[in-house]
Amino acid sequence: MLLLMTNLGFLAAFGTALCWGSYMVPFKKSESSNIIQFQTLIAVSIGFSGLIISIILGYPLTLNAYGLMSGALWAIANAISFIAIIDLGLSRAVPLMGSLVVIFSFLWGALFFHEMPAGLTMGFLGIGLIVAGVILVSSTENMESRKIKKGLSAGICAGLIWGSQLVPLKVGNVSTGDFFFPVCLGILLTGLLIAAIKRIKFKNEAIAFSLTSGIIWNIGNLLSLISLSLIGLSKAGPTSQISSLVAVLWGLFYFKEIKERKAKLQVLVGAFILLAGVVTLGFA
Repeated sequence: MLLLMTNLGFLAAFGTALCWGSYMVPFKKSESSNIIQFQTLIAVSIGFSGLIISIILGYPLTLNAYGLMSGALWAIANAISFIAIIDLGLSRAVPLMGSLVVIFSFLWGALFFHEMPAGLTMGFLGIGLIVAGVILVSSTENMESRKIKKGLSAGICAGLIWGSQLVPLKVGNVSTGDFFFPVCLGILLTGLLIAAIKRIKFKNEAIAFSLTSGIIWNIGNLLSLISLSLIGLSKAGPTSQISSLVAVLWGLFYFKEIKERKAKLQVLVGAFILLAGVVTLGFA
């Protein structure tokens, strides 16, 4: 029974990676460059889709403080991540943030919550492989940064916050059902607050695509909470970062962003290392 629950936990984590690695696809397909509006609309989409999913699944519409805090952390990190992407480019920002999410989520789970005290050595080996794989599959574009210091600071902050996003759930010992809606509401409220501070002027541009992106991300959010409850933060957090591979594969095969044979080989090697890290972490 324990093995079955563990397998279901990893399956949910893989589903999370698929959704989180794909949620930018509708927006990118729209060819819109209005990132600030996208960030606001995705928060709105997450908030309302969270309400609908909660009603369908019978989750309570509570205002759990831990959930609201987790949602606020995600929205803040999401806003900061755009600074890193703009200043560093995807080839530097994605592996930086992805690696930090892996490291911090593992350290929170292993050292603070003591989720795997007997398998730390293998756990750290798995984390190392995952980080190496994330860097390889995410560094296939060659973009120059004009504001490296600012971008690095933003990337580190975003990675630290995202890697700590699910800590409130563990601290509060909140169930998935009680946690899901407050997370979505926290993202919605924080996203609207950021929009008000930025004084965004909305345009009739890529609205449907942006809302679709929010729904896809929120399905991944639900699966991430399920995986967290089944396999713990130290395994669920790092495994979900296979989303970096999923995102690069979308660019490689759907958007045809990478045409060089050497870059394609780099992606395949990175994918193998990434999956090897996940398997290693699973045995920790």
